[in-house]
Amino acid sequence: MTDRNYFIHLYSKMIEINAVNPSGGGLGEEKRAEFLKSEILKWSPDLKFEEYTAVSNGIRRPNLLFILDKGKEETVWFVAHMDTVSEGDLNLWNYPPFKATVVDDKIYGRGTCDNGQGAISSLIALKHFIEHPEGMKCNVGVILVSDEEAGSKYGIEYVLGKRNFSKRDKFIVPDFGTPDGSSVEVAEKGLVWLKVTVIGKQCHASTPDAGKNAHRLARELEMKIDGHLHSIFNETDPEFTVPASTFEPTKVDPGTTSVNIIPGRESFYFDMRIIPEYSVDTVLNEVKKIAETFGREKGAEVILDVVNRANPSTNTAEGDEFVQKFVNSIRKLRGIEVRRVGIGGGTCGAFFRNKGLDTIVWGTLDETEHMPNEYAKLSNVFGDAEVFIDFIKS
Repeated sequence: MTDRNYFIHLYSKMIEINAVNPSGGGLGEEKRAEFLKSEILKWSPDLKFEEYTAVSNGIRRPNLLFILDKGKEETVWFVAHMDTVSEGDLNLWNYPPFKATVVDDKIYGRGTCDNGQGAISSLIALKHFIEHPEGMKCNVGVILVSDEEAGSKYGIEYVLGKRNFSKRDKFIVPDFGTPDGSSVEVAEKGLVWLKVTVIGKQCHASTPDAGKNAHRLARELEMKIDGHLHSIFNETDPEFTVPASTFEPTKVDPGTTSVNIIPGRESFYFDMRIIPEYSVDTVLNEVKKIAETFGREKGAEVILDVVNRANPSTNTAEGDEFVQKFVNSIRKLRGIEVRRVGIGGGTCGAFFRNKGLDTIVWGTLDETEHMPNEYAKLSNVFGDAEVFIDFIKS
């Protein structure tokens, strides 16, 4: 079996092991991690292995580190996540989400793009250097983590709390990309997932004066927060693909399922992506002031809960040489111009940068993540691995 056929088989078997994040109703990454660990450790006795396993609500959340250590001063780590979001509406899928389906150059299935492509490209590069160690200019490591889809508390954040990496180490996270691979991500916005709960008073819908409608109050407060944040945090940063900060109301936890009940409680959520010109704490303090004023005026209680947060992240000054070297590999192999960009945040890369560890996020993706009929192109899987291999050899 050629390496190409082997990795398509590995890819397919991985996708068929459901690894939906528990936050999306799944059982997590444990079975997928067991499969990958068992397979990868067959490759060479020289491969060092570390495992850091967190536990959330009784569910084991493994994080796997594979290191090909040839005594070099620097290690380049490739970092991908094993968990996926749920499949969503099955009626929108043309192919079974948890059975890999190869059609021409595309492999379909939940997690093929996000982040199976990055995991397989990284493993192709690792296996190449197991078989051809003479080309290594640095040590090579692959980190396969849990929990990226829900904020990484049990994933890379957990690993970084348990393990120290050398400041000389560099990190490549293949979890963002464009269809031609012409954008290398070098910065991320700050991230906040904010839950806002409004407490009113429940009553029968026919006697509204006997209660306080939390649904109506929540919608009013939601629009106040939305409008205020957009009006005062309105600077732009052209480095980012979306140059402005974004403050998007998303999910709602309703206070009732009955039409004839006025709800006494309702929660809504904001997804905020904040450019580095503003601190996350400054934004949260503004929301707190709005909520306190609103609560006093309306005679209602407002509770704020930060579900997830990450500060804006950029590389150290020393990281510029690392980025340029990687850009040179892309140009060499593809003959295209490459630009450095910032994105909305949420990848594992931010955690490394906030530890002072230089990181780039890159891939060649059709950006089908979280969609029905998610797919990755096999030509991109193997093509990205070629870039990784060239970079390590250069």
